[in-house]
Amino acid sequence: MKNQIITDLRSDKIVTVPTETVEGYAVSLKSEQAIKDLMRLKDRGFDSGKIFTLVPENKNAISNYAIIPETAKPLIDNYFPGELTLVLPKNPDFHNFYYDHYDTIGLRIPDHPLFAEILPETGPLILTSANPRGGTPKSLTGHKPSTIVDFTTDTPRIIRQGNLEIPEIKNI
Repeated sequence: MKNQIITDLRSDKIVTVPTETVEGYAVSLKSEQAIKDLMRLKDRGFDSGKIFTLVPENKNAISNYAIIPETAKPLIDNYFPGELTLVLPKNPDFHNFYYDHYDTIGLRIPDHPLFAEILPETGPLILTSANPRGGTPKSLTGHKPSTIVDFTTDTPRIIRQGNLEIPEIKNI
């Protein structure tokens, strides 16, 4: 399975991947064609109000894509990889066909063994839940989607509560 996923990602295809939360669709960050195909599949334009999540190669690579506020660093240390998505200001030096349309970026590293195996081979990925727009994500584990914490305002806030509880951050 791992080798086929790597081959498909390198061939500009959308792949279905398991995570520790819900099943996802993934494409290579490097593939403009695959990103466009994913946007069509999810019926998501640049103005849809939702941005696909970026999965960096590892925790050390996060600063290549985002500006990390000091208040976010403990969450990265404690919960990456894991059931957490952080919304951060986009690094102005990071340029990509898709993310150049936004000032913020959501980042997550799933805590599923598949990602530890494929990321060194594929590089960063774009990830979204494997469901139609407005549909319920398919959970392989009975879990909810990841908890999303927004660090783009003065006060960090939880904008989606998943299974992961982060007591130091308040819900909206």
